[in-house]
Amino acid sequence: MRLKTRIVATLLTLVGFFAGAIPASGQIVGNTLSLSTATASAGESAVAILGLANEDAIAGIQADIFFDAEVAAFNSLFVTGRGSGMTAEGRVVAAGHLRVVLYFADSSSLPSDEGDLAELFFTMQGATDDATTLVFQDIILSDPDGGLLTGTGTSGELTVLAPESPPALTIAVLKNPGRTRIVRIMVTVTGGSGSLPTVNANATSVVMHSLGAGVFEGQFFAPESARSLIVSSSDTNSQGTGNAQVTLALP
Repeated sequence: MRLKTRIVATLLTLVGFFAGAIPASGQIVGNTLSLSTATASAGESAVAILGLANEDAIAGIQADIFFDAEVAAFNSLFVTGRGSGMTAEGRVVAAGHLRVVLYFADSSSLPSDEGDLAELFFTMQGATDDATTLVFQDIILSDPDGGLLTGTGTSGELTVLAPESPPALTIAVLKNPGRTRIVRIMVTVTGGSGSLPTVNANATSVVMHSLGAGVFEGQFFAPESARSLIVSSSDTNSQGTGNAQVTLALP
């Protein structure tokens, strides 16, 4: 009888030990940043949600996010949800390398919980079905006393959707005050093919290059005999061809 009692007591002790080692249902373990998936057509904005599930109280966050700059370009960051009240910044360190920083300017902190912190806006600029993973690196978390905390990251993804309509194009022609025969041509394409748009100035092809986020730039030298400049541009996607044209008077 004594042996049976001892066995039962030992089992109860083990059960209590393992129960204490296993987190209760719904309990947050560790500190994990996450990014959602997001989709948009080329030239449109895709919004990736930055979230946090934290076991420890957190007063500041810094993280680097890497992605394919041929597929997307970072635009802006806005706090939301749990991030309300935090100072936030998203800065492009290099092509495809974004650094986000969020912190409380006062003594506030994020208690143990989970939810959204911020919305990250990207302009999609690849071809249909192009995708890029949003990968966390160098995560730095601080507690209310300025101490460092361990953090992990869960990747997100951005995907270029098929366009719903032909491309929309706008043209801006900028004169050089000192050299009036040299003009700078800027073309913005929304819902484009992902390739360079076709651009002509007075029926002469203009070489363009991408500035990212659906914006393209080129330069044209107008001959002295020209009294006006007609600039046209076009781009074609699966829904059709978009066109734009402007006329500029020359001295």
